Amino acid sequence: MKDFKSIEQRCNFKTRQLSVKSWIHQNEDLTTEQYFTEKVLSILTPQVTKFLPDGWQKINNVEDAQVWIKERLEESCFLTVELIKTNELVGFIFLYKSGSQDNYYDLRFGYLLSETIWGKGLGTELVKGLAQWCEREGNIKSISGGVTINNVGSIKVLEKCGFSPTTLDNVVIYERKFNCK
Repeated sequence: MKDFKSIEQRCNFKTRQLSVKSWIHQNEDLTTEQYFTEKVLSILTPQVTKFLPDGWQKINNVEDAQVWIKERLEESCFLTVELIKTNELVGFIFLYKSGSQDNYYDLRFGYLLSETIWGKGLGTELVKGLAQWCEREGNIKSISGGVTINNVGSIKVLEKCGFSPTTLDNVVIYERKFNCK
């Protein structure tokens, strides 16, 4: 069966307006690496990171962004989100293995999108696209993501996409299960 380490390579999908692919495709030379770092800086605004862990906040310069990128690469499958119409980098998805049995996986995920595209339904489109990819993949049993109770926008996105909530302290864990092939 498919190995978890290759999920980042396999998790490429498109929705009506968005394209998701491995971050590796963003950094094929020094010029694109610099562009990528600058885009990370422009996306990780205080509003975007407000509900995220401390290490995800106050990314204020190129060095901070490079450290942030390195940490994401070490801890997750790091995927980029681009607008299809303009090829503009507008966000990220992070996938983590939370469990596995007989090559069937439970995944945790996180996502963030640039403020410039908020309020246009793209968060819902992105999470629906991810859930559809998971279902097609055939060996993903469930996917879940945590959200603080104050992050109303993300809560609405997850509920619209068929995720069910479980509350733990100040965080709500939303999960969606799939029928594995």
